[in-house]
Amino acid sequence: MDRIRQVATILDFIGNHPESYASLAVCRRALDPGLAHVNRDILFELEDYLEEASGEEIAAFYSIVG
Repeated sequence: MDRIRQVATILDFIGNHPESYASLAVCRRALDPGLAHVNRDILFELEDYLEEASGEEIAAFYSIVG
């Protein structure tokens, strides 16, 4: 699967399931280990982060939510 589709899948999953452990795990790993919950602002931050993330990191996040 290509990078663009993986990123879209990650963001879609987290947007639809912000309370899931998988969503929290991805956001904590990418943005802040102390993050308590995922909200719309966090999702926008994650989108910006994923634009610069390595392919390996994208694949790891995808494996968590996919």
